[in-house]
Amino acid sequence: MAHRLSRNELANTRQTIKQYYDQAQELSTKINNLKELRSQATEGHVIADFDQTITELLAEHGTVRHLCAEIESKNSPMHALPSELLSLVMEAHVRANHHSPWALIAVSRHWRAVCMSTPQLWSKIHVQISVPWKTDARSFSPNFPHGLVCDNQTGLGVAIARSAAVPLEVTLELGHDPLNTQLLDILCGQAGYRWQHAHIIAPHTPLSFIGAWKKLEVSLPNLHTIGFSQSCDQPMIRLLLSTIHTTSPNLHTIRVDTGLFFSCLHDFQGQFKSVKYLALQGQVALSEGAATRAAWGKLPRVEILVLRNQDFSPFSNAPPFLEALRALSAIGLRLDGLPNVCDRLKCLTHVYLASVHPLDTEFEPNSIHLAGVTHLTLINPTYAPLRWFSLPLLEYLELRGSTMGKADANDEIELIWNPETFGKAPSPSRVFHFEPRANDAYILAAFRFLDGLENLYLYLDSLPPHDSKVLASLAVVPKRKIVAGGPPALKKWRSPTCPGLQKLVLICKSGLQRDAGLVAEMLDKIYRARLGTGSELGRPTLLTGIKTCVDNKAALLLQYNH
Repeated sequence: MAHRLSRNELANTRQTIKQYYDQAQELSTKINNLKELRSQATEGHVIADFDQTITELLAEHGTVRHLCAEIESKNSPMHALPSELLSLVMEAHVRANHHSPWALIAVSRHWRAVCMSTPQLWSKIHVQISVPWKTDARSFSPNFPHGLVCDNQTGLGVAIARSAAVPLEVTLELGHDPLNTQLLDILCGQAGYRWQHAHIIAPHTPLSFIGAWKKLEVSLPNLHTIGFSQSCDQPMIRLLLSTIHTTSPNLHTIRVDTGLFFSCLHDFQGQFKSVKYLALQGQVALSEGAATRAAWGKLPRVEILVLRNQDFSPFSNAPPFLEALRALSAIGLRLDGLPNVCDRLKCLTHVYLASVHPLDTEFEPNSIHLAGVTHLTLINPTYAPLRWFSLPLLEYLELRGSTMGKADANDEIELIWNPETFGKAPSPSRVFHFEPRANDAYILAAFRFLDGLENLYLYLDSLPPHDSKVLASLAVVPKRKIVAGGPPALKKWRSPTCPGLQKLVLICKSGLQRDAGLVAEMLDKIYRARLGTGSELGRPTLLTGIKTCVDNKAALLLQYNH
């Protein structure tokens, strides 16, 4: 624990600080007086005496100020922070900013002790195997996106020792020969059982590495996640696939950013039945055909599938894990073949779609029938893809990212929600995150089909005008006859627009404080209009200056049940 000053120590410290401040003030007065006398002196030896005296007083003044600052630091809140909390702050800082714990060690003796006794600060390491040998333990940069850069056995030994027994997050980067076998032995032979997350960068895997790996009989029994970078070559992928298949029973996540992965997976004898989470980034050579279907067959139990910037849709090959799939995230993806496999997606509940790849031929309206989906996020320049879906159990809908003009937005909103599509169009029963681009009249017409909505979040570029029809429709008050009937009559009254609404939030990217006050009054009017009625809701919220980020929801889905 950090040392906390007692009341007596605190009083004495404050008294000492005051004495030092008074002394410093007195020295400053003397120095100013001497400088004034010096300016009036004419004889050389007198000026020299003044200069010497002033120099001595300035040195003494600096010493007093330094002592004062040193004592004040003992009274700072950071000094009184318990070691346990300081450790958590350090860990959060290092993880969020990719900074080196070596920089934290240099702050103070107390910080050094806390840093040295916090294993999590040393558990993320970036090991460079095939580089010239070095001996300096701190041969890494201040910033380390992949972890502490260890390119010598001394540095790696320090990181392994200080990380104690906590799980390791390892980035293994392999270059050209000569191979540092001692690094490999420390990392894999001695600490392989502690690997929990691994990221592999290996553009050229030398035969000596493969031989040394097999000689060590590397075992990774606690590995949960493995990622293959874009530069991974086939020998490394095959070697890792063989190792994790035989020694990693707890592996549940594979992240792929290389086009060679599926060809290696196709040739591999065996299945990865424990893998539940699969993320494919970039050109990973997905294509139609028997070879791709055979590769998919090696991952029979994937429940969360994340696809980004793929030229081919995996649904064209009907992967065997479709029955088990519970969450799908697709960014920049073609949806070919999806309508044909809907009946197999019985467990799918969460879908995130962003920048949907344009199709040569549009899907028929409501042709993608996903009976179990409860959450859909669509971040797209147009609303059009929403028309393709039929989602009878939809509870949560997020519709954002539109860049359309008002005319086009009006047309698409009208095509999605109209009397002919009633009961077919995706209509959230609980939560709606919406970035409206259409005119108020079209938005209100759409709201008529969302009677069960409980939570409404509206994302606006700027504050709504004072005559907003949407806000005015939400603020409709009961007629006098109903008000005269007292509380029982009011409880039976329902608002004509979103009668079940319980929460309303406006998120505006920009807006003047003056205008924000007017909007706040409009929101208060909505609250008071519904107070005590059957459509009563909590106080609406106005957020301004919020720069919404579409990737936040993507990250949320990627972590879904994971």
